[in-house]
Amino acid sequence: MPKTVSSLELTLGSRPPHQTLSDWLYTEMRASILAGRLRPGTRLPASRDFARQYSLSRGTVVGVFERLQSEGYLSSRVGAGTWVSRRVAAGAPLRAEPQEPPAYIRRIISAYARPKPFVNLVATEGRRPFQMRDPALSEFPAKLWGQLVARRARTFRSWLREEDDGRGYRPLREAVAHYLGSSRGVRCSADQVMIVSGVQQALDLLARLLLKRDDPVWVEDPAYFGATIAFSNAGAKVVPVPVDEHGLSVSAGVKACSRPGGMYLTPGHQFPLGVTMSLERRMEVLKYASSVGAFVIEDDYDSEYRFEGRPVPALQSLDRSSNVILVGSFSKLLFPSLRLGYVVLPSRLSDYFLAFRYQTDFRSVGLDQAVLCDFIEGGHFGRHLRRMRELYARRLAALSDGGREHLKGLLEISDVRAGLYSVGFLKNGMTSREAEEAAAAHGVEALALDRYTLKRPDPQGVLLGFASFDEAAIRQGLVGLARGLGRWNVRAR
Repeated sequence: MPKTVSSLELTLGSRPPHQTLSDWLYTEMRASILAGRLRPGTRLPASRDFARQYSLSRGTVVGVFERLQSEGYLSSRVGAGTWVSRRVAAGAPLRAEPQEPPAYIRRIISAYARPKPFVNLVATEGRRPFQMRDPALSEFPAKLWGQLVARRARTFRSWLREEDDGRGYRPLREAVAHYLGSSRGVRCSADQVMIVSGVQQALDLLARLLLKRDDPVWVEDPAYFGATIAFSNAGAKVVPVPVDEHGLSVSAGVKACSRPGGMYLTPGHQFPLGVTMSLERRMEVLKYASSVGAFVIEDDYDSEYRFEGRPVPALQSLDRSSNVILVGSFSKLLFPSLRLGYVVLPSRLSDYFLAFRYQTDFRSVGLDQAVLCDFIEGGHFGRHLRRMRELYARRLAALSDGGREHLKGLLEISDVRAGLYSVGFLKNGMTSREAEEAAAAHGVEALALDRYTLKRPDPQGVLLGFASFDEAAIRQGLVGLARGLGRWNVRAR
């Protein structure tokens, strides 16, 4: 078996005044092995190097190594060196933590003991319909991406020397500004674009920059729980505002809180209900935000995937009062481990956002940004999106057609043709959680809609992700879902 080679120094405790060097070294080495700090298979330095490293005589080190080897803690072979025996199982730490944690840890435990949406999400192993985590990863041009990575890695000075003032790799910001302007109608320059690790980091930074404790924020109900977490962590007061077929209800928001400090919206494809905010409602939101001096965070998480009708411009394109802040990510468009997103700020806010960001990090990851820039500027990004739209449209059609065939009287799948998931509304009297559990029992993941509600009653529906499943897997998943929902219906009667 291959040995684990370690070039790290081993931290040894102080030697008690009346303990010999040999006993001290033996005790420290044995304790490190038993506690797992020296793992089985870890190769030790040569006795000569070890002695020099710790200012010991070589004879002392050789004696201790031989003693540990005789007791089975070490193994040795001429010409191969000395390593921790693989037959040694690491035990419990010799210095156990106190059973009662300190006060600051107890405060954290107490805070996280409160129910949070992400704590209760269904945890599953492997992939099964209709998980929503991933896009169609098998369709991503990984070979092309690898070639772009290799080229940039060989010529690292091409991006390492590029000025990075905390906003991100400037050529990428210019490419993002151009892309958003052409595809989403966004009006911005590269100086207004900030590259971040994703939507969640953007929301966290914006919440802490823009809000003080107890500031009220309108949030769609139901909503993306990552936004409510960011606002709650900043100490803000989350004000749930119901969503109807036109989007967030401004009149209901005014009744709940007439002077919000800000609003959080997903107008292009409301999460999780999927509706698109109407033009009339968009203008109403902008007018009210301007009248009370509130910011509007527009989360444009998957609006590029619209499968019928004309593309819907971003809310930011209608803003004339610098109220709208646009956030988005490339993880759903390309692949999840590409932790790159963007924030498009009003020009007068960008320097303040940058100054605040310097409190958390100074530089962004240049290599990934340079590769993404090449991917966009080379035309690969646009071609990939067009290909994915066609693929996802076929998969959504398979979901909709199969739903009408297998789920009649059980679940009605929304006719919204956009995004990477669809909403199914229950017709058999089940609650959202009952449907989720029934689906899971038959090998299907269908997340309950009420996981995303704040105050409104259970919408009695589930979310079905279709992006990462081919037509055959979708049909198989629908059969399993029908069995789960149908068996419950039979038992209920």
